[in-house]
Amino acid sequence: MPKLVKKAKLQLGKVALVILSLGSLSACVTQNFAEEKPVVERDYSDTQIARTRISLALGYLQMGNMTQAKYNLEKAKQFSPDLPDVYTAFAHYYETVGEYEQTEESFLQALSLADDNADTLNNFGVFLCRQGRVDEAEAHFMRAIEVPTYVRVSETYENIALCHLKENNFDKAEKALNRSIAHSPNSASSLLQMAQLQYAKGQYKKSSKFLGRYELATRRFTPQAIALAYKVNKKMGNTEVADSYGTMLLKMFPDSQQAQAFIDNGLVQIEADNLAMEYRKYRLLKSGIKINKKPVVVTRKASKTDDNFKQTKPNVLATDNKLVDDATIAKQTGQSIASNSVIDKQSKPAAASNNNATPVQTQAAVVHKPAASVVVAAQTPAKQTVQPVAVVNTPTVADDVPVHVVEKGENLYQVSLKYNIMISSLRRWNDLKEETIHVGQVLRLTKP
Repeated sequence: MPKLVKKAKLQLGKVALVILSLGSLSACVTQNFAEEKPVVERDYSDTQIARTRISLALGYLQMGNMTQAKYNLEKAKQFSPDLPDVYTAFAHYYETVGEYEQTEESFLQALSLADDNADTLNNFGVFLCRQGRVDEAEAHFMRAIEVPTYVRVSETYENIALCHLKENNFDKAEKALNRSIAHSPNSASSLLQMAQLQYAKGQYKKSSKFLGRYELATRRFTPQAIALAYKVNKKMGNTEVADSYGTMLLKMFPDSQQAQAFIDNGLVQIEADNLAMEYRKYRLLKSGIKINKKPVVVTRKASKTDDNFKQTKPNVLATDNKLVDDATIAKQTGQSIASNSVIDKQSKPAAASNNNATPVQTQAAVVHKPAASVVVAAQTPAKQTVQPVAVVNTPTVADDVPVHVVEKGENLYQVSLKYNIMISSLRRWNDLKEETIHVGQVLRLTKP
């Protein structure tokens, strides 16, 4: 009996030892797991959280919720008070709500933290130009261009040109546009601005050349560009081509102001004609001839959404911000947003003045791109009814479909080479029974 008890005790001791060993082993595994993969929430830096707050603020600002935009900017400032992007975002907010003194203070604060930030210098230049402080604006634009790492040089030169156009400094504007195109030969916006300027100067062949380059660069059309092409070809006596542009305008942008003006009066007065009036005044003033300023013509002062300037919003999508997502910030703040729409960086927010415009290009930078406003009231011409001329075999195309307008002397083979598209594809896409094409004919360049 004692032997059985002793044996039982021995067995129990072994079981206890095994359990103890397993418990120790389990503890070791848990500890190792904890060391290799911390079972804690990811640790975000203050800068990352601040950038996400900026992103959220810009999204609210775009949606028109100013209260939440300001709240999130203040939170961003609390997390990272020395981050220049915080003050650039504040500047954008204050300009949007019309607090211009605070806008300037915010830009200056951002530059005090990073005086070589080219995006901030460019944006501050845009703000100063909108306030009519052209010399100060150009100085900041040039400081941005001089930053060695700055890559948006073409767009900043275009801003300089637009700034001078607002003040009718045509020679300086043309010089800046030439620099812009030199840095980016396929910049659609610079090419279109130059085409408008050459039209205003009465250089219709040059205007036509830049319009051709614009169409090649974009393969897209806007109502403004089509209206300008119509007027340029009318001035040059290319009636058939001009009429084809008029037909295109009605087909592609039937609700645009330009289409309505074409129906009402045959586009007697377009934006470029207003610019031409200002250019004639400019030439007279340079020649020393006095201009009778009576009667006084009241011009509409361009608001910040009526210009074509290119800006860069705070870089809230930097690589060091990848860990912070909307779900995280919403969980932290108890807030949500319909879409975390960070305003594009240069290249876009485009434009109130581009009525019904087909998008030209999208980049990852913040851009406000309406047309440059040099608006002068003109006498309203007598209305005349214009019947659009039908174009032979012109397909109806969607707004965003790239097309080519056949010019004098062109054949299908040349169009094929120009766009690197097989003739058979062009014939199939445009339902061409033969290879004969006509001046003014619109050819689509993509598969239906």
